[in-house]
Amino acid sequence: MDMSGRQLSTLMTNLLSILLNFITLKELVFSLPSTNNYDSPNSARSSIGCAYSQLPDGMRTDELTLKTVNIDDPRLSDVTERQFYVRVPGTNGELHSTSSTGPKSLMIYFHGYQGNALDVARKYEYNLMGRQQDVIMIYPEGISDFYYPNGTHEKSLRGWNAVGSSQNLATSCYMPEGLNQCGFQSCKELKQCNQCGFASCHNDTLFVQKILDWAFSSLCVDISRVFASGLSNGGLMTYEIISRYPDHFQAFIAVYGSPLQGFLDFSNPKIVGKHLLHIHGLKDKWVPFDGTLNIQNYTFTPVSDVIEEYARVQSCSLHRIVWETPFDTVNNFQCMQYPRCLSGATVVLCTYAGGHLYPPMIEETTYLFIHRINNDLAGYEKMTGFKTYLRCSTFTIIALVFAVLKLN
Repeated sequence: MDMSGRQLSTLMTNLLSILLNFITLKELVFSLPSTNNYDSPNSARSSIGCAYSQLPDGMRTDELTLKTVNIDDPRLSDVTERQFYVRVPGTNGELHSTSSTGPKSLMIYFHGYQGNALDVARKYEYNLMGRQQDVIMIYPEGISDFYYPNGTHEKSLRGWNAVGSSQNLATSCYMPEGLNQCGFQSCKELKQCNQCGFASCHNDTLFVQKILDWAFSSLCVDISRVFASGLSNGGLMTYEIISRYPDHFQAFIAVYGSPLQGFLDFSNPKIVGKHLLHIHGLKDKWVPFDGTLNIQNYTFTPVSDVIEEYARVQSCSLHRIVWETPFDTVNNFQCMQYPRCLSGATVVLCTYAGGHLYPPMIEETTYLFIHRINNDLAGYEKMTGFKTYLRCSTFTIIALVFAVLKLN
């Protein structure tokens, strides 16, 4: 077909218009069909702490502050002091009230086994993103009350009493020489020694409750936007919170952590409607994705079984669909969603071609998930600088050209 210069110009103008329209339709790439009926991003619910004009106890915004709470576990004879770090976003000396910046979202992040709160608070980018997105970050410190027979305190065994880590069902495991669970004084006192337990028997769920009590009464928190996340043993602790204390949480993000065999429990009715993102390496040998024996002879629940069971509880379709991210080309990173959850929950499993190492783009994917469940993609773009352009292939452009030709 011969075309004049005017016709060609009209064609290109129409084509450009169509392409620009597609580029602005961000939901084509970054919003999947859903029956969810979420609150609007502005529907904050303020905590009691919003009544105060200043941060408590000399705290300053944008600085890590060490806080303590006392845990009076009725099962144990002594009160235990527990620690956590807090960072409130903003500029130093900022007033923290509803009349200034308003209530902020809150994320509790659990470190891995033998890790510590200060290390993860300094190492990862959650603080940067929290500052940009008005998210309060809290990093609890795990506990080790392990003592060798000679009385030496082994402080490095900090971890979480979560979904089988202190009372797992393993009958044969490879523990370092000199270690056995009766070294954990809490387990010894409770007469709950387990030959393969690798964590204390302290009630870490009660610790989280005390942290939230403090945060809600001392800080200006949007209590409808509270999240729990953690990696490895911290991922197990995330599942412990799902099972035992999901009450105040909107969403959970677990990173290469899965309940030990026999400890998967989604029976708590309060988890219905709660969102879940799980990220896991397919080559993980410490918490194997497929649930095979790990390198220390422990058996974890296969990750696919965990997420599928959670999807069943949320009445989701089990026919998974792609949950797109800007990172799909990084280390074979891929996310799949269980769609059309009647509970309103969003359930997503992301995998990557790696082992038990910090996965790529974890912070960005976490915040993308949080922004999507709250229908706030603009906030995500502001934070990351990523633009949600349509990924037009050559075939897409050719198809658009033929569409324009047909119209003309």
